Amino acid sequence: MIRTVIDIGSNSIKMRIAKVENKHVTVIRDETEVVRLGKGMSETGLLNKDSMILSCNTVAKMYSKAKKFSDDIFVAGTMALRSAINSNVFINMLNSSYGIHVHVLSGLDEAKFSWLGALDGFNIKGRAVMFDSGGGSTEFVAGFNGIMNESVSVPVGAVNLSERFFAIHDSPVKGSACNLAIEYVTKLFNEYNIARFCLCNCEYIAVGGGAVTMAGVKHAYENFVPSKLHGSILTQRDIVRQIQMYSQLTLKERQNIIGLPATRADVILGSACIILTAMKILKAKRVMVSINGLRHGLLLRDI
Repeated sequence: MIRTVIDIGSNSIKMRIAKVENKHVTVIRDETEVVRLGKGMSETGLLNKDSMILSCNTVAKMYSKAKKFSDDIFVAGTMALRSAINSNVFINMLNSSYGIHVHVLSGLDEAKFSWLGALDGFNIKGRAVMFDSGGGSTEFVAGFNGIMNESVSVPVGAVNLSERFFAIHDSPVKGSACNLAIEYVTKLFNEYNIARFCLCNCEYIAVGGGAVTMAGVKHAYENFVPSKLHGSILTQRDIVRQIQMYSQLTLKERQNIIGLPATRADVILGSACIILTAMKILKAKRVMVSINGLRHGLLLRDI
């Protein structure tokens, strides 16, 4: 069968169209649009009207493209739609204007399907821990032989962390701001007892646009092709180096970094701080990057 999943996140809206047969996924089309639906939520708790309109139009365009392949289209909402005070306004807007229904996933469901997607294509035996850092939240999952045992969703992502500590302007970021951001994430991860996911003889997997982007920067791919980055390795040293580089550059200078999509230049430092903190608490010297997360897992739902 041909299925489509549209993932409405805090930072971007992503679509994956794929042929799904015998639990095997063959991707036909992948699209990502950075719309910042969660912009300003860290201060107001509300979805911005302009961001809602842009996001609504983006989902509708993707949905129309997907209809040309099949009617099996699943539209999922994550952290922004879970927590925004006025998320029902956006959901009703999509439904009344385009007849599109949004399934707002719980943190547990987001973790479960991200885990399912992340492990697909990797022959991982024994213990594994996955973390998926998005625009508004970070999910952690621990499992054994592909079976999920425990998960948690922490309400911190690249967008809300960047808004809180890294003012969006075209100037370098002070080192003290990075330290404060990392201290904040550390405190939050400790409150959720992320250290319990620190396991011996374990494979660590990183999912999400931030991890994939940093793998692209590490390998200096001029054309950002996520499929080339599947299985890439990131070390703590890699992340520290990139944090130092991003913080010393202006926004315009970041936009010229090879491997870094210009649309992620203003939130990549936030992603890096979250991923580094996760690796330190998990005592993970390295992580393997998976380009298959939530969308991929949802393609495999009920199969």
